[in-house]
Amino acid sequence: MDTRDYKKPVGYEEFLPDNRYKDPGLGAWIRRNSALLVRLFMVAVFTFGASTTAANFSYGLQGEPTKLTVEQLTTGQLPPGTELGDYVEITGSPVFGPDPEKVGTPESRIGISARYSAAYFYFALEETGDSLLVQTAQTPPDTTKIGEQVYRGKLDTVGTVIFHDTTQDGLENAGLPHKENIPVITTGDTPEYYRQIFPAYSAIIGLWIASIAWLLWKRNKPFLGL
Repeated sequence: MDTRDYKKPVGYEEFLPDNRYKDPGLGAWIRRNSALLVRLFMVAVFTFGASTTAANFSYGLQGEPTKLTVEQLTTGQLPPGTELGDYVEITGSPVFGPDPEKVGTPESRIGISARYSAAYFYFALEETGDSLLVQTAQTPPDTTKIGEQVYRGKLDTVGTVIFHDTTQDGLENAGLPHKENIPVITTGDTPEYYRQIFPAYSAIIGLWIASIAWLLWKRNKPFLGL
């Protein structure tokens, strides 16, 4: 007589033929490929940084600025080949209101766009009227200098400058033109400034290249060789 105990062990589940195999879920795939996903994430992060850096790096290599004329700006024209982001120059006299100390009001004719710890100031030129704005960063323009001056910087527009919505409100409050296609010269963005931080840009590009090389070399190998 067979005296073996055929009692089903605790926790034992009888598997039916139709559920012997289950497709692994997304969680299992992520656990198996965690090293690969981490490397892909690092490549994505450095790719984003490198794409932004490349534009600034290219701008820093620009030489002499393209000179804009009053006639071109008042007719809505730019020198042939000039695009947004180019290094440009304009000569003109700043226009301030009767009370320039009241920045951000019609009395000053100086618009302000501030967010976090950054502030940008805008004013017009006598020669170009509502066809151009000049932007200064962090500090308002020197209202004691009202004669003809040379302004150099990156070519932008009211619609593409930093802090778009805040800029619109700041220009409108100061009684300045705020159509999005109006050119803006951002005097804080010059090639000389970007050339000073080329070492940091080079490091970001180097890290991006290293992250791609690491991904291709190690692929899905786990960290620490485990």
